[in-house]
Amino acid sequence: MATSLSHKLGELIGGFFEIAIVRYLEPIVSEKGFYLDYRHPRPARGNQREVIGRDSRGNKHKLDIVVEKGGSETKIGLPKAYIEMAWRRYKKHSKNKVQEIAGAIIPLAQTHAKEIPFYAAVLAGEFTNNAIVQLQSQGFFVLYFTYSEICSLFDTVGVSIRWEEDTNEETIQKIIDDLSFVLSDNNDVIKLQKCFYCMYEQQLESLVEALCNSLDTVITEVIVIPIHGVPQICESIEMAVNFIMGYNEKMLCQY
Repeated sequence: MATSLSHKLGELIGGFFEIAIVRYLEPIVSEKGFYLDYRHPRPARGNQREVIGRDSRGNKHKLDIVVEKGGSETKIGLPKAYIEMAWRRYKKHSKNKVQEIAGAIIPLAQTHAKEIPFYAAVLAGEFTNNAIVQLQSQGFFVLYFTYSEICSLFDTVGVSIRWEEDTNEETIQKIIDDLSFVLSDNNDVIKLQKCFYCMYEQQLESLVEALCNSLDTVITEVIVIPIHGVPQICESIEMAVNFIMGYNEKMLCQY
């Protein structure tokens, strides 16, 4: 099996989808007053390309898309959404990938729990139903494009990306060359993105709806109900935490 060539082909396909999702979401996120970060040189992180999140234990995680509140090209904001993307050609690799995604995002979501971050996975290719359900059970919104759907998309620009484990290296190299040629032409890329947006409009809108619903969610009050005493209505999570930390049960107990 041409492992290295298959990996290179997968990177080309995955790279297209990452940029397509970024360009689809960026104007929507910006209109709502948030900043969308993705792999690109950003002054706020010393012009480094990689998007890196750090959890409460100091562990670093490479990320695909982060939606920030109060962020800009020159300022790091608060994370309001994490969106990870993954392409897998064979189902046997899908479980490891979803575990990798969850292993990065869950600790970050817990670290920034006050922001109530939305998190999603955009999967393409071959993923088992168990792998998808596993992510959903952990709170992920999952958008999944099957291998046949992806093949149909690239057919629109005259490129067949169909290959199997026993496909010879010459055939895979030909696919890489054809796809690289298309992705190097801005007009072809725009055409392919438009086809993607049109063919899967309903699925993409479902992602946008879930994301926007989360971004629009605002905490108006937090009610703390002590075992003793009366309920306390707080205007923010910080006020609720301060109330709990300063709560003196002994002063309220009657003996």
